[in-house]
Amino acid sequence: MKEKISSAQTSKNLGEKPAGELGDIDIIRACGMAGQSNPLGLSIWRWRYAGDQGEAAKIAVSLVDRGHDVHVVMNVLNHLAKDVCGHCHGRGFETMKNAPVLTDNICVDCQGTGRKPLEGEREKALVEVIMGLERDVARKIMQKLATQIDL
Repeated sequence: MKEKISSAQTSKNLGEKPAGELGDIDIIRACGMAGQSNPLGLSIWRWRYAGDQGEAAKIAVSLVDRGHDVHVVMNVLNHLAKDVCGHCHGRGFETMKNAPVLTDNICVDCQGTGRKPLEGEREKALVEVIMGLERDVARKIMQKLATQIDL
């Protein structure tokens, strides 16, 4: 569903769908309603999954306004924007030399996660805050969509 929401936010076709079908416009409406109670969460969602780079500055200002250190905020946002492991390219495993095949060896840099580790306790704590805001808005979007399709 994350992919459908992300693609709807960049859709060029916002026409209505027949009753019972979920169109991009329905998803956009659900996002807007969810964002009313959690605008920062929606900004985070749009930045991370819809690729809206304009949201990054709003997110940074909001997090600093909430009392987070500006350097910690910038470190975390830079990390989240570029957190794919450079050694394994996000695969989590090493590749065979001169072949497009993964080995059974877990990447030593990321320990198989495919993501670069984040350093610093305050940074890790802020990532948890960001992920909480993101989960909250995702839950609200899904609740709005569920009522539209009678789940």
